[in-house]
Amino acid sequence: MKTILTFLLGVSTILVFDAMVRGGPEDPAADPTAGSKFIGAKECKRCHFKQHRSWKKMKHATAWKNLPKEYRAPDQKDEDGRLCISCHVTGFGEQARGGFENAEKSAHLLGVQCEACHGAGSQHKVAGQKVLDDKRKDFKEGEPSFTIMNPTACAGCHNPHVSHAKFKPKKED
Repeated sequence: MKTILTFLLGVSTILVFDAMVRGGPEDPAADPTAGSKFIGAKECKRCHFKQHRSWKKMKHATAWKNLPKEYRAPDQKDEDGRLCISCHVTGFGEQARGGFENAEKSAHLLGVQCEACHGAGSQHKVAGQKVLDDKRKDFKEGEPSFTIMNPTACAGCHNPHVSHAKFKPKKED
């Protein structure tokens, strides 16, 4: 009996640890931004002025401008086979939610903006406006909140396995 309990405890520990490492099963209901659309940093700035000002000083704000034009083609890939623009815009691959399509249609999503980490913000904007309008009287528990969606999301672009050694910025005349 003791052996069986020890075995079950060991298996349970492994399963819990595995779920923690992987982030658990994909559960759309757990996504506080489900149903939201991308709105762009200018909309975030309306309420989060200090954070926006701080972001403007970061390299993320200029990620698109710092990507050389020859790497902006929709099919241009890096040495690992990833599309170059995917790390330099917000909402890439999420066109159904209003994410980045191209530089002309999605100019408001150029650069790595708030929503790249926090998720699409349209519902947060509505909920925030409600707070302001109702002066917090009627804000209900469980309304859309804004969190960092996946703490490991940064690793998609920032990781030791991505080398941009072949990339040498050209000096523009």
